[in-house]
Amino acid sequence: MNPDLRTFLQAVRETGPENYVEVTQPLDAYLEIGIIQHKLAAEGRNPVIYCPEVKGSSLPLVTNMFGSFDLLAWGLGCDPRSMTRLEIYDVLRKKLAQREDPVWVDEDRAPIKEKKFIGDEVDLGMLPIIHNSKLDAGKYISAGFMIARWPDTGVPNAGIYRHLVMGRNRLGCMINPGNDGAYIARRCAELGRPMEIALVIGHHSAVLQASQAKGVVEFDLMGGYLGESLEVVKGETVDVPVPAQAEIVIEGTIDAATMSTDGPYAEYLGYYGVGDKPCYVIEVSAITMRRDAIYHHLDSAHIEHNLAPNVSAEMSMYDRLRSQFPTLKAVNIMGWLGTYVSLQQRVPGEGKQAGLVAVSTDNYGKTAVVVDDDVDVFNEREVAWAISTRMVADQDLLIMPGVKGAHLDPVSYNEARTGRGPMTTHLVIDATRTVEKEFETRIEPDPELWRNMDLKEYLKP
Repeated sequence: MNPDLRTFLQAVRETGPENYVEVTQPLDAYLEIGIIQHKLAAEGRNPVIYCPEVKGSSLPLVTNMFGSFDLLAWGLGCDPRSMTRLEIYDVLRKKLAQREDPVWVDEDRAPIKEKKFIGDEVDLGMLPIIHNSKLDAGKYISAGFMIARWPDTGVPNAGIYRHLVMGRNRLGCMINPGNDGAYIARRCAELGRPMEIALVIGHHSAVLQASQAKGVVEFDLMGGYLGESLEVVKGETVDVPVPAQAEIVIEGTIDAATMSTDGPYAEYLGYYGVGDKPCYVIEVSAITMRRDAIYHHLDSAHIEHNLAPNVSAEMSMYDRLRSQFPTLKAVNIMGWLGTYVSLQQRVPGEGKQAGLVAVSTDNYGKTAVVVDDDVDVFNEREVAWAISTRMVADQDLLIMPGVKGAHLDPVSYNEARTGRGPMTTHLVIDATRTVEKEFETRIEPDPELWRNMDLKEYLKP
């Protein structure tokens, strides 16, 4: 039996309150859950949050599963307390190489089939779907991954999109144009076929992390991430395989030739995306779930949205840069917030070259900052210090205009709003020291005293 959401929650619960907390009272589905998540973040805390009771639903809710790199690492079976980032990358490389074909199981071995609501029994209102931010167009399903088959091959594909509740049995489906789900939808429209889908809500963190990959067979990847074949079972009303150990599955069809609109919606950039964005509509035909299902929510305006694909993205960026710059030390990707790279610069201009590779690899982050290997890229104060003391602005800034991928960028959203079209500009900041001449010596504490001095021996409690 596959590891599932409960397996993951138990594992992080055992690590303590830095990774897992429970709410002690009923919460309103309107705004309250998001407020708790953001108040914890303001204290520097990003644990998984388990909410036993959400008003209006009989199901509990869990959120912030992607709230930190450590939580992502736990989801991959790594202990970040005793493993370095590079060691965690090594584990992920092995999982990527492993790949496991999915295995079909009988319905009586599939908890996802314990409760079924089909046809007129369907009511999305039974789920604790959240209105997360004040100006959102309504309640959104934000953490479910949608499965659909490529129409020409029949191979299943998975991806996380956003789904506005439009009625008892109707959901919006907003897919950005460059994502696999959009290619599938457009091909279905060309062929005049309905697009059958299954929206999976709640599974092990490893399965969810694998679902965000592009250009691969995610079911095989999910097996690799889990370390065993993903167990799947047939859908009730659609010809789509669904994970047997999932919490909730929503089945339905999309008429890909017909569009509706979606938004506004609180996005991970910290702004509300504009309303009237084109979206597809899912006509829901069935909901299946575990007898005691747990609903998984993701706050799209929270740091967890940026971090969700972080381990894989950082590892890929690290490998690409390391192949060209063997003195690379570390990479810190923060989604749209930018990428920080540290390396030992060997020749003049190498920092700029590394920055150009970084922004060409990650089309979503607009800024790459390159620093020396004595700067901790996971400490933003240190990065800011390097920019202030090692960058010469008229020499160390590079601008790359016209890189595509800015569909959610508020300053380059579309031609009607800004005149810039769906393009954005990338910026490279070279905050490395000069290598062709001696640079000032950095002030650092005496290493032996730093190691040996215990403040408990010198300060009153």
